[in-house]
Amino acid sequence: MFRTLWRNRSLVLELARREFSGRYRGSFGGVVWSFAQPLFLLAVYTVAFGVIFKARWGFAGGTGDYALMLFAGLIVFNAFAECLAKAPTLITANANFVKKVVFPLETLPWVMALTALFHALIGIAVWFIGYLILVGIPSPSALLFPLVLASLFPLLLGLGWLLSAAGVVVRDIGQFTTMVSHALLFLTPIFYSIDAVPPVLRGLLMVNPLTFVVEQLRLVLVFGRAPLFGGLAVYFVLSTLFAWVALQFFRRLRPRFADML
Repeated sequence: MFRTLWRNRSLVLELARREFSGRYRGSFGGVVWSFAQPLFLLAVYTVAFGVIFKARWGFAGGTGDYALMLFAGLIVFNAFAECLAKAPTLITANANFVKKVVFPLETLPWVMALTALFHALIGIAVWFIGYLILVGIPSPSALLFPLVLASLFPLLLGLGWLLSAAGVVVRDIGQFTTMVSHALLFLTPIFYSIDAVPPVLRGLLMVNPLTFVVEQLRLVLVFGRAPLFGGLAVYFVLSTLFAWVALQFFRRLRPRFADML
């Protein structure tokens, strides 16, 4: 899995650069939109859930504190949702690459995951700026955020290989992932703390693969505590195993892509 990346590292980096720059090519704002879009959604969600519904959830902190907590959760969710939305059409949208025998299609999910990770890093930078303005200097534990994002990265890769291959066979996968993305937005403790969930439903939320990552990122960024290193290690191993299985599925279907397209 990682050997594929190393052999094609120059290609992956170049495609990732083109993917990121191409998204904003021709727009007046350019790369500024990568900052403006999450900030706009953050403002809307903060007003709706931090001001209007704040009393119902009983959040003790101020609106600024809630905004920082909300933003930390959105960083994880947006990276996952970006891959969930793009993965089903990753191969079908690049049909010209399929017919080129020498092109390593396995690298396309790497490009997608790296782009999502870069957007997450932009979100982290925005969070640090917001924290400096609203609160002050962040806790030293905030510097541990790369460990949390690193544990999530294999899951994004696995989504790319699994859904891109399945999307060639079943074109309705994209419709399904859209519904899943909307559901996960509210079934992930983004707008609320996991402790605020009734015990009956807490087990359901813990099955969600994003819950642990969101909680760990909040732990290091918002609450100034060290993450659960053992939990992150187990999560990384399990997500890497998922990515490896997804890659085998991708390679099994790879010879049939040209006929299906």
